[in-house]
Amino acid sequence: MKRFTGLFLAAALCVSALAACASQYRHHEPLTFEEQEAQRAKVQCQEEATAMNGPGIYTSTNPLWDSYFVMCMHRLGVTDAQLKKMWY
Repeated sequence: MKRFTGLFLAAALCVSALAACASQYRHHEPLTFEEQEAQRAKVQCQEEATAMNGPGIYTSTNPLWDSYFVMCMHRLGVTDAQLKKMWY
């Protein structure tokens, strides 16, 4: 009986783990046009900021990289609210 209880608990644990993993692969709503444009701007500005500050400095903790990235995003029409939504 104890062995059956242990097997049952192990099976229940496996099922709950699989259910938790599957939930992250659920279908998400498609991005709006504005969100797509903001994502394109993000990629472009990451590339520009990295090019301006040299290789190996690609990090938002670098004040020069971060400043150029934010300036680039604003130049491409991304608002501060959209930036926060992307990063936080």
